[in-house]
Amino acid sequence: MTGLGALVRLAVRRNRWFLAVWLLGLFVVVPATAAAYEQVFPDPAQAGLVIEGLSSNPTMRAMLGPPFSLTEPGGFTVWRVGTFVATVAGVMAILATIRLTRADEEEGRTELVRSGVVGRHAPLAAAVLVSLAACALLGLLVTAGMVGVGTDVAGSVAFGLGMALTATVFVGVGALAAQLTSSARAARGIALAVLGAAYLLRAVADGVADDSPLRRLQWLSPVEWLALARPYAGERWWALLLPAALTAMLVALAVRLEARRDHGSGLWPARPGPPRAAPLLSSPAGLAWRLQRGTVLGWTVGLVVFSAAIGSLTPSFATMFSDVPRLEIVLRRMGAGAEQLTEGFYVAMLSIVVLVIAAHGLQLLGRLHQEETTGRAEVVLSAAVRRTGFAASHVLLALVVPTVLLLVCGALLGAPQAATDGTWRPVTDVVAGAAALVPGVWLVVGLGVLLHGWLPHAGWLAWLVVGWSLVVTWIGALLNLPEWLLELTPFAQLPQLPVEAMRWAPVLVTAAIAAVLLLVGLAGYRRRDLNV
Repeated sequence: MTGLGALVRLAVRRNRWFLAVWLLGLFVVVPATAAAYEQVFPDPAQAGLVIEGLSSNPTMRAMLGPPFSLTEPGGFTVWRVGTFVATVAGVMAILATIRLTRADEEEGRTELVRSGVVGRHAPLAAAVLVSLAACALLGLLVTAGMVGVGTDVAGSVAFGLGMALTATVFVGVGALAAQLTSSARAARGIALAVLGAAYLLRAVADGVADDSPLRRLQWLSPVEWLALARPYAGERWWALLLPAALTAMLVALAVRLEARRDHGSGLWPARPGPPRAAPLLSSPAGLAWRLQRGTVLGWTVGLVVFSAAIGSLTPSFATMFSDVPRLEIVLRRMGAGAEQLTEGFYVAMLSIVVLVIAAHGLQLLGRLHQEETTGRAEVVLSAAVRRTGFAASHVLLALVVPTVLLLVCGALLGAPQAATDGTWRPVTDVVAGAAALVPGVWLVVGLGVLLHGWLPHAGWLAWLVVGWSLVVTWIGALLNLPEWLLELTPFAQLPQLPVEAMRWAPVLVTAAIAAVLLLVGLAGYRRRDLNV
């Protein structure tokens, strides 16, 4: 561990703004939701009916987790945003850990550091310590914020501690994934796939009946342990030992595996390719597909399984809230004011799926930047390949794959209701709603292309747009934000079918803006130096 202190200071200095933005964004959501409790339930007598309705509602449990205490702001906040924020905190932990481990090793910084007087495990230990400290700081902020809005101190401590420990689990997952592969991109994919599987397992376990044996699976999902610790509802402090123990095991395993592998490689060695390239690789488009097909397959499987699982809850959704009128009003508000709860459910689910798919589009586009930073783009462009053609091959994937995925997810969301009704109408309605949101995805990708073409170091701004849109979609209406602020997303002006009528003007205008951004971005890419 020689040099550990210096490496910790270096990691903090290099990543302070990255972590600060994540921590601020995650923290603000929690106390703001608690402060909005009285707006959602102005009549305390309604809270009891809400608890009864939610406890027997598989759809809402699958979406938000198990409700334990909605009669006061703390318990409501844990149910409404606790699982969501804990999951996003897991994303922060994964990205931060891999950024400080495998990414630094892949780019040669770790080798430079190890040329000094540095212990073998010091770089990994520094990365884990900084990531764990960020998780601990998030827990402290959540605890202080909840106490500040007047909730119970013990419940606030359990909430903050559960949030921090949930994130630390994925510090361990990220550290372990960094030892398995020689690519930071692959390590992120593995770790995020584990997080997605944990969330899906939680949704399935919460969505089944109380007497189903599948309900016990909730104890196997790390993102569920915060809710199972029951903050503000008779805290189960022992449940928080689960994420603490799992974190210790994962970190210890990562250290053990690091000692068994060579620097610059992973335990899963890269397989040599065939002696001759396939005909597909004779074009930039074929090369882009070859580089991205694993990522596309992983995202496709995850989104298809999620859409099918959530869609299966639709047939029983509309009849669950007849005895809870206040909750029915809230759900209609979440679904763009839908008169039919099923249609509102489709709108709410599409608004979440489209943001995940937009993030996938940015990830596919990000491969273009990675090809430049690793020097592979220069090799390709040294042949008879035009620069705009090379860039367009990755841009095309970032446009086409999300478009197809969004339509497929829409069809899967509506299929269970169509099977129940014996008509294709639900499928066509939801697919039409998905198609109306496609220009918003193109706009996000267009913004990413524009930034990459002219300001490649500012590409994080496109991700910021997706993150803001996710916050607005998940809790914007709940926080009673100004209408003009809610409309500052790429999807706000698009029609929300099947609740709203089709309006072609915003669809065409959004598509036109996206096209302009794409063209201007490609023009900038053609003019600038690759190393700038």
